[in-house]
Amino acid sequence: MKPALQKLKRLLLAPFVWLAAATFLIEEAIWDWTAAVMARLGAVRAVHAVERHIAALQPRWAFFAFILPSTILVPAKLFGLHAIATGHWLLGSAIFVIAKVAGFALFSRILNLTRPALLQLGWFARFYAWVMHYRNRIHAYLDQWQAYQDIKQRLSFMVAAFKAKLAVMFSEVGKWRN
Repeated sequence: MKPALQKLKRLLLAPFVWLAAATFLIEEAIWDWTAAVMARLGAVRAVHAVERHIAALQPRWAFFAFILPSTILVPAKLFGLHAIATGHWLLGSAIFVIAKVAGFALFSRILNLTRPALLQLGWFARFYAWVMHYRNRIHAYLDQWQAYQDIKQRLSFMVAAFKAKLAVMFSEVGKWRN
């Protein structure tokens, strides 16, 4: 490819690369955080029993369990968007973000529970392999960027600092209660 065309291609792809980088960083942060929260929630006896039942589902029922949270949370997201459209942007944004994060948490947990059964469905196994292939390719591409690495490192420092402040705050609350 000619150098001028390569430069034009890089110029045109740059916004998409930054969008992908931002999406992946946000996805990784939310995935890790919600996975930790859902794992703690899974320690509750009743929740653990439901999770065991979900993990033992047959492939077709596992798929139903997999898509159910998305269908339940769609009305909440639509309600949030409606609130934004009618001028209640703070309430609507809060509802939309909470529904999005809750949906993401449920999606990730149920995917982890049902993945073995879902991969028995041929079409799902092919789709999952395709998604993971392109996700890994995008990650490999982004990991080559020093700016992406720097942002990931800064975010991890910010998260660690935030967790440290929360730990101090909760320890102070514990002292105050005693």
